[in-house]
Amino acid sequence: GRAGPAWSSLTFMLLKSFRRCSGSLFLPGCVGYSLAFYEHLIQVRKVGEPEIALLLGITAYLAYHVLVGAPTRAYVFGHELTHATATWVSGGQVKGFKAGAKKGSVLVDRLTAFIALAPYLIPVYAILWTLIFAAVGFFVDLRPWTHWFFFGLGAALAFHLVFTVEALKQKQSDMEVVGPILSVGMIYWANVTLVLGVMSLMVTEVHFWAYLTDGAQHTADLYR
Repeated sequence: GRAGPAWSSLTFMLLKSFRRCSGSLFLPGCVGYSLAFYEHLIQVRKVGEPEIALLLGITAYLAYHVLVGAPTRAYVFGHELTHATATWVSGGQVKGFKAGAKKGSVLVDRLTAFIALAPYLIPVYAILWTLIFAAVGFFVDLRPWTHWFFFGLGAALAFHLVFTVEALKQKQSDMEVVGPILSVGMIYWANVTLVLGVMSLMVTEVHFWAYLTDGAQHTADLYR
């Protein structure tokens, strides 16, 4: 038979409490990996041309965002594209796709935490820029243009991080899948790890796997 209102209400309350509890349990992980991020960041002793190009790209995008305006249409398209791609990767089907100037939507046959949070976790334009540069590199020697790759990568990462922060300031239905506290925690951890991962490819003093193990150790210490 159909569940009564009291049982449905109880189930909803239990689910909500579980989401809050799981979100709170994730917070020490955010603190632990923040400490690890800081420890690896202060190990950087020298800034080379790739790092300068990356920083210039970040600065250029921030200046564009403030002085010219936020490229919202591009973000909306990338946001919905990431939802759709995450659905395909998860074995689901995309039944509808809409991306306008200020908002969009994707109609899918399933919804998981990965699908819901993918646009906040994955810098889609940074990935596209990397794939395009790599594809062209098969046919043309792009080594003299490497600094432009890092410049574009910096701009794309800044685009992702700025819009992610702005999106989190608003109430997002995407956050309701696993609850807002856990969602924000996962997004924070993923983006801190993303930045550290990019740095590890450019700076010899930064080691990605060491960051992961150090963060895990700090998290375990906080749980004790």
